[in-house]
Amino acid sequence: MSDWLPPWVTPILVTLVGAAALLVIDVDWRVDLAALAVEYAAATALVAPLLVLEVTLVKLITGSLVVAILAVTGWQVRSGQSGRGAGGEPFPGEALAGLPFRSMVAGLALVAALYVASQSALALPGLDSVPAINTASYVLIAFGLVNLGLTEAPLRAGTALLTLLIGFEMFYAAVEPALAVVALLAGVEFAVALAVSYLALLWSGNTESRLSE
Repeated sequence: MSDWLPPWVTPILVTLVGAAALLVIDVDWRVDLAALAVEYAAATALVAPLLVLEVTLVKLITGSLVVAILAVTGWQVRSGQSGRGAGGEPFPGEALAGLPFRSMVAGLALVAALYVASQSALALPGLDSVPAINTASYVLIAFGLVNLGLTEAPLRAGTALLTLLIGFEMFYAAVEPALAVVALLAGVEFAVALAVSYLALLWSGNTESRLSE
């Protein structure tokens, strides 16, 4: 990386932040899920040096299965809406949150998260010696919360909530990397993915009913 950047700012961290920002800015469910997959992979790669191989594999498998569940749901919703698009694409209620607005909010959230993460007194417990993970956790949690406030579409809200959980998981993996804890968090993410799938299909059916009236 450039000489003016701290040595812990690696391509993996930049990729992770870019994927999280794309989830806020973009409104296409297919791009959202691709960004979520990159987010899972980059987050796992970032914390891998702190984890045993089994825990790393669990995190990779969890991310792959969660993205697969949401991808199948997105395809089903798209099919049910006869080509109108799935729950991750624009719909009434998101019209005011266009690309310029989303980009501005994402930029503000990134600046705020980076500022807080740079304050040594505000470093997350246990992450004082790993500033890359500390920064990534703050950025993911900030982007997740912002994205939750910008959307009502189930798939988009689901990716936002999962982004927030990934940020928390990165923090907790550095503090308590036990396999049992990782498995518990994986169960939470699966539950979120299944709930989002159900709500997305329900939302799709209600939308079709309103359009057919």
